[in-house]
Amino acid sequence: MSSQNDEYILVAKIGKPVGLKGWAKVNSFTRPEENLKEYKKFYLGKQKKIIQQEFVKKSGKTLILKFKDINSIEEIEMLKNTDLFINALDLPKLKKNEFYWKDLIGMEVISTKGDRFGKVIEMIEAGSRDVMRIKDKNNKKSILIPFEFGVFVEEVKNNQILVNWDRDD
Repeated sequence: MSSQNDEYILVAKIGKPVGLKGWAKVNSFTRPEENLKEYKKFYLGKQKKIIQQEFVKKSGKTLILKFKDINSIEEIEMLKNTDLFINALDLPKLKKNEFYWKDLIGMEVISTKGDRFGKVIEMIEAGSRDVMRIKDKNNKKSILIPFEFGVFVEEVKNNQILVNWDRDD
């Protein structure tokens, strides 16, 4: 995966219908998953057809979604397994030293001692912290470094991530 500067960001996938009135389970990729509520306008699948959210609610451990103008099980069934996107411009502004994964992918990772580890190819959610998966410049191996600001990550700027991490080779 390369650096993502896409206009659209994948935020969820529509699941099975719930009931008869156009509700569906949804697999949210936002963290926390309830943040999906913050987006009123989505873009459906590859065609990016605009669809409006009526509301999102939690039912037990399941997130359930209702779209405006989708009012039957037949209509929502046609959207099952469809990806939901938002426009990147709709993402909330971040505080200092907060980053979207999409912006970190493709950045070069360098240690405070000057070692060049390679580029971030993936971000992994690992419980209490996120982890960068870095591919070395020869594409031979991956390095995993926790993305914990002030502990392992010292600075992010100019398309580079400065880390306090010793190389094991």
